[in-house]
Amino acid sequence: MKEFWRRFQEHQLINLGAQCAYFLLLSLFPFLLVVIAFLSYLPFRPSDVFLLLQNAYVPPGALEVVESQWNVLTADTQPALLSVGALLTLWTASLALNSIISSLNLAYNTTETRPFLKERGIALLLTIAMFFVIIAALVLQVVGVHIRDWLQLELMLFNMDLVRWSLTSLMLFVVFMLLYWTGPSRTLRFRDVYIGAIAATIGWQVASYFFSTFVSRFADFSATYGTIGAVIALMIWFHLISLILLIGGEINAMLKEKNLEKEAV
Repeated sequence: MKEFWRRFQEHQLINLGAQCAYFLLLSLFPFLLVVIAFLSYLPFRPSDVFLLLQNAYVPPGALEVVESQWNVLTADTQPALLSVGALLTLWTASLALNSIISSLNLAYNTTETRPFLKERGIALLLTIAMFFVIIAALVLQVVGVHIRDWLQLELMLFNMDLVRWSLTSLMLFVVFMLLYWTGPSRTLRFRDVYIGAIAATIGWQVASYFFSTFVSRFADFSATYGTIGAVIALMIWFHLISLILLIGGEINAMLKEKNLEKEAV
């Protein structure tokens, strides 16, 4: 624990989390644009998307920002966006993952040796992976509700919610595994990254739940920040989950360093 705290301070994770949160906010709306364009081909309603966000414990204030921007984008979005324009939009959305990758390199005390296009390509692929996690989670959510209604068993409500939550957590774990495995500019194995991925998945779900509960019951950001209160809530949530992702990377880097020391003895 003492070693982790030393790394936490030395690598300035609070500041790096704020940097990642900024790029997450910058990437959010281009990412939403692609999601909206893709969903135009699928039988999903906006309410399905917002229910998914609620199940992921997105804070109410943050949800308001996403919903309002969603309404603006859906007024003008055309299916044709799934073309070169979508790729350019995803490239912009990958800025957040690129920022996290840079932070992971710092955790391993390594410099970026990969070509620029390869590094950005990895960030782009991870962004696409996150995109398909959202789509898969939507499918699970809608299918789960239909199965429950078809069985006409109210007792299934809790079980189906638990199944959907578990599967969403599993998909988050897979994405975090890919992030921690391919993100740093060094060769890593599954056993080098799975502990941090587990910690990040648990941290994401627990922290998001408690922050969402806090915002909905106690905090009123609009009273302090006025009309931008919802944006502030979104930024704080982004900072929180970014910090959790970076902590997962630090855990992996710390354990990798310990293993190398043991092998050297």
